[in-house]
Amino acid sequence: MEKDPSPLDTLRQLKEWLDAGTITPEEFQTLKQKLVFADTTPPRAPEPPAPEPFEVALPTVPEPMPPLPEPPTAASPKTWPSLLPLTPVPPPAAAVPPAPEPTTIAPVEFAPLLPPITHAPAAEVPVTPAPPATAEAPFSHPFEAGRPAASPGPADSFLPPVPPAADADSVEYVEDDAYTAPPKSSLTTVLVVGGIVLLLALVVYLMTDNRDSERLTSATRTAADSVAVRPDEGPQTEQIELPPIAAPETIRVEPVAPPVAAPPASDTATMAAPTPEAPPAAAPAPAEAPAVSENEAKTRVEGALRRYYADLQAAPFTATAHFAPQVERFYLMRNTSPAAISAELERSHFPEFLEGQTTIQPGSLQVSPAVADGSRVVTYVENSTALRQSLQKRQQTAAQVRVRFDKNFKIVYLRQEKLLENNFTD
Repeated sequence: MEKDPSPLDTLRQLKEWLDAGTITPEEFQTLKQKLVFADTTPPRAPEPPAPEPFEVALPTVPEPMPPLPEPPTAASPKTWPSLLPLTPVPPPAAAVPPAPEPTTIAPVEFAPLLPPITHAPAAEVPVTPAPPATAEAPFSHPFEAGRPAASPGPADSFLPPVPPAADADSVEYVEDDAYTAPPKSSLTTVLVVGGIVLLLALVVYLMTDNRDSERLTSATRTAADSVAVRPDEGPQTEQIELPPIAAPETIRVEPVAPPVAAPPASDTATMAAPTPEAPPAAAPAPAEAPAVSENEAKTRVEGALRRYYADLQAAPFTATAHFAPQVERFYLMRNTSPAAISAELERSHFPEFLEGQTTIQPGSLQVSPAVADGSRVVTYVENSTALRQSLQKRQQTAAQVRVRFDKNFKIVYLRQEKLLENNFTD
């Protein structure tokens, strides 16, 4: 149901008619007064769907009659918009004013100012012009018959009819259909199954492929395949070439005979007799190192290592007292000498490792039997603690060490094979 326009909208519409020349200023003033008087009346009850006309008594005070327009001539006919059905107006009496009579006023209805907005443009309705007013049926002004039933303009035939209100008992409940899931596309299923099959086929192909590696079984060999790359080594100290040591010479020492005293006269006859000459004294055999038992060898090894670690606690370090003249390896140094070992320790070990203490883990010392040249291989676990100057932390390490002694129990090989522990504490 459409909402009736407000009095302000009606007044605005009357103003537009006045500006367009559709109504005269007198008609505009009359309609404006009726609109203002209608707004002062109390609101009435809502009207039924099909209201019937009702009787309204005019006020006792007669309103001033506007001058009647002159009847149009045939030369210049004038067309007026049809506001209300034309009704004949009796001429007023000259002396006696007419008695007020009840006038039937139709219910006020307002047409919408703008047509409703639809998706498709509404069909244009042809406007039928009102017939010209004649003398027999002069133009009736709105103030004589009340407010117009509808604003001048196109007919309201384009408005859709209002359907009648449906009775609650006559409404039939229609149950909605059950929700049916749309059918799934078979293409997705085919793609998923095909991808799984291809993946399984690839795995089976890779597992059952028995082709040998071309890199390992190639019959051709290039120069790049035979290039031997020397492993990188750390910084090494300068190697000192020592002259070869000559083998010791055997010196034969002849004993000096003491002076012989003159024999007494009684023995002259005895000495005159010839005596057999004594054979020359045999040359003494070269001294050989006495055989050393296993227990004695272990004791001498422990003593040599104890002296070595005690001398390693602080500078100066006397390497000649612990190492052989030719050392095969000392940690990272190879084919070195005791002098080079002392110089390296003075340069890198003593300034960095302070308050060093090194001991042999009990029960870890193992001494192998002597080989042909009299050397022995010793393995043990070395526990060390020292204060690192650069880190200002105390370092605790445990390492597997391999040492080889010559027959004189001098070190010719020393290396840490494996670092077992390396902890830092404040």
